[in-house]
Amino acid sequence: MKYTEPRERTVDTKKEYVDGIKNIIAKRQEQAQKKRREYIKGVFSDIEKYRDDYRRLLGWPLVDNDTCGVPAVTAEKLSDEDGYTVYRMQIEVLEGLKLTGLFFRLDGEGKKPLVIVQHGAIGTPELVSGVYGDTTNYNDMLHRVMKFGAHAFAPQLLLWSGDYGVDYNRGSLDSKLRWLGGSITAVEIYGITRIIDYFEAQDYVSNFGMIGLSYGGIYSMYAAAAETRIKSAINCAYFTSRAASGCGDWAWFGSAEKFDDAEVACLVYPRRLCIEVGKQDTLFDYKVGIKSFETVKDICSDVGTEWIDFIVFDGDHEFYIDDAPLERLVEDLI
Repeated sequence: MKYTEPRERTVDTKKEYVDGIKNIIAKRQEQAQKKRREYIKGVFSDIEKYRDDYRRLLGWPLVDNDTCGVPAVTAEKLSDEDGYTVYRMQIEVLEGLKLTGLFFRLDGEGKKPLVIVQHGAIGTPELVSGVYGDTTNYNDMLHRVMKFGAHAFAPQLLLWSGDYGVDYNRGSLDSKLRWLGGSITAVEIYGITRIIDYFEAQDYVSNFGMIGLSYGGIYSMYAAAAETRIKSAINCAYFTSRAASGCGDWAWFGSAEKFDDAEVACLVYPRRLCIEVGKQDTLFDYKVGIKSFETVKDICSDVGTEWIDFIVFDGDHEFYIDDAPLERLVEDLI
């Protein structure tokens, strides 16, 4: 070929193409927001219908799944501590899929509430619970909730770092699950419901709550939206909007016209939900969280917001250091 040109020759047209895609996304987002506001208007008059829509949006195995009964569990006792015992447990949440976690069982007789304590990205149950020493930005949240009289279970989701020599691509696995009618979020929320199935059958557990940081925070809220046995939940450091956050595993086909974080939060009603955002959070802009909570208040104009707390704290991307929300959560379960 005789014709040649420098690479710079097509920079303007390439930029124009990128800008054009961004422009149509912005227009579609505006249209979707209007449809979402209209769609959600009847949520409190028929919340189970909306919950079913939500489960179907996330996909299998939250829908079209006949798994039932108490799941098979294996448990290894790790340690007798002062006031509690630690076990590593594997729960078969689906045939061939075992979800692992650390269970911290308080000593003493009678039933006590159980709180699912969820790690975030590059996290593990061991990190959250201090098995490795410092709990970093989790701020010892597992042991803090235990001191108010709750058992704790910390599940391992598909979010650990590469330090373990077990490689995976969360996005690729999520894409394959979506191709098959599900999603990684649906699988892991379903896993949380199976954890509850197991512990509900035990004579030492009463009610259930869930707390989490970052990915663990949004999992806490999204799981509580799907699973009504979660009576109280805390979402710390992941309350935003899909327009502001590019995490593909929290966006589903057509979901912009039905559910964003604000609408999902409303599915927890009338149970207790606490949302916490840090002013110095370097991952999620707390101002987007404030704006999303304004949407929650608009949706709740007829039912009020006494069931939901919104806390802006002076901190980074970390679990809120004040114990008051944790104490209230456990009180909700007693």
